[in-house]
Amino acid sequence: MKAEWSKTVQELLIGTARGGGSPTDLLSSCAALGVAAFGATLPREVEAEPLAPAPPELALLPRPAARAVLEAIMSVDDEVLLTEWCALAKANNVVAEHRVLPALLALGTARPGLRAAVVEVLGTRGRWLASTRPGWSWASGTTPLVDEVPLAEILDLPSAQRVRALRRKRKSDPRGVGAFIAAEFDDSRRSADRQVLISALETALGPADEELLETALDDRASAVHDEALRLLRKLPTSALSARAAARLTAGLRLTADGFDVRTDELWTTQPDPDEQRDLMRDGSEKGVAGRIRAAAASVPPSYWTARLETDDRGAAEVLRRGPWAGALLRGIADQLAAATDPRPWAVAAAETLTGMEQLEMLAALPASVAEQAVVAVSVNWHYDLLDHACAQLPAPWSPETTRALLHRYAALPDPRWRTGRPPAVLLARGNADLLGANWEGLTRRWPENSLELEVLRLRIRLRESFAPPAPASPEPAPPDTSAATGQMPADATPTGPAANASAGPAAAEPPASAEPPGSTPPPLPAADPASDTD
Repeated sequence: MKAEWSKTVQELLIGTARGGGSPTDLLSSCAALGVAAFGATLPREVEAEPLAPAPPELALLPRPAARAVLEAIMSVDDEVLLTEWCALAKANNVVAEHRVLPALLALGTARPGLRAAVVEVLGTRGRWLASTRPGWSWASGTTPLVDEVPLAEILDLPSAQRVRALRRKRKSDPRGVGAFIAAEFDDSRRSADRQVLISALETALGPADEELLETALDDRASAVHDEALRLLRKLPTSALSARAAARLTAGLRLTADGFDVRTDELWTTQPDPDEQRDLMRDGSEKGVAGRIRAAAASVPPSYWTARLETDDRGAAEVLRRGPWAGALLRGIADQLAAATDPRPWAVAAAETLTGMEQLEMLAALPASVAEQAVVAVSVNWHYDLLDHACAQLPAPWSPETTRALLHRYAALPDPRWRTGRPPAVLLARGNADLLGANWEGLTRRWPENSLELEVLRLRIRLRESFAPPAPASPEPAPPDTSAATGQMPADATPTGPAANASAGPAAAEPPASAEPPGSTPPPLPAADPASDTD
């Protein structure tokens, strides 16, 4: 074919006037041979095994309403909403529809933080589809997971994965992995490896780990020592806690103005080697205030309630007074998770902590305790600090927390850059039923609400789409007397203003079922435009 094409090109260059021949035949040959030579390519023969057929899907597929909500969530690109959809789907044994699987796999590939949620709704067909591309192997079930790495090989993993791998192993076998960590700690020469081993003990931490942690307090590396001390302070019955309690008892005396230092005891001199061993080496626990803070951070709040013979509220009231209140409360802030009632301690500690330190204190608390603490502490917070703290709380919040934070936000003046717009974190993470019941108040307090309230609409639709269908009433329908009374039948579809009043969350009257029986949401306070803050 190439020879024929070359001959035709030569004849075109010479022309039929000099070379002879028919112009029509020459142009026809040029058209045919040109396409054959440059425009048409036969597919290459590839010897490969065809893909195995997709296995049948055993789980349920979402109802049309849930599919529509998922499509809307993916169109607005909201990771929190997508995670909530996946959680509800998993709870109902539902997997994503087949046609959205490629988009979900692409999202999980681009955003590793979504993978744990997406994997739960891929189903059998989704895992089969993931196996067809190397980039989707994270969802196929064929890539070795960290849990499948042998325990002896975990320390050969990249540094970012070693702690996570050991902690996952600790969840299933705390005793066995603890023995492995103790043996490896004695043999490890690099301080970074010893720090990884100590950090892994945080999962399933218990009294059995105290011996190794006490040994690590004598480590030459400051990072290893400080990590071991941090974990020991989480053990309320440890020897460290007993040593700290003895120092607090000997070093502090109770006065009418709170606790003060005894002038003839240990905190009037330099720390001895035993006390130095129980102090952080990062420089944060120097001086008398730092040493008092270290001791307070090493005992549970029950030490103070027992010493003062009162409850958490009474003990917090005493400790917030006195010249060393700041040091004591900064230490107690690290022990809030162990308090019977963390709220009075959090309120007292917040008086001495900076905004960032308050956020760090709340971030270390379990979710349920953190919600209570945020509500208790945030009474006098400004908008930005409240927004940052709420962003740390896992979603969705409880109805009680949502109600309190809703009114907290409504009472604050809006920042100038968000004037008239509702808090996005509140609508994305608060209890959807309670927020829906307050729809009228929300739109009145924050009239510029198109984007934020669209998220809330999606959340309400999401919950409704997975709700079980209402059972049919077995009672016979009453006779239709609408013609005689002039009233609308009960099963008729209202139109006009009546339809607007019953059309859903945007109705003039919020749905009563979204609130607990017998309770009415109080009206939201109006913002003072004159007090808007930057």
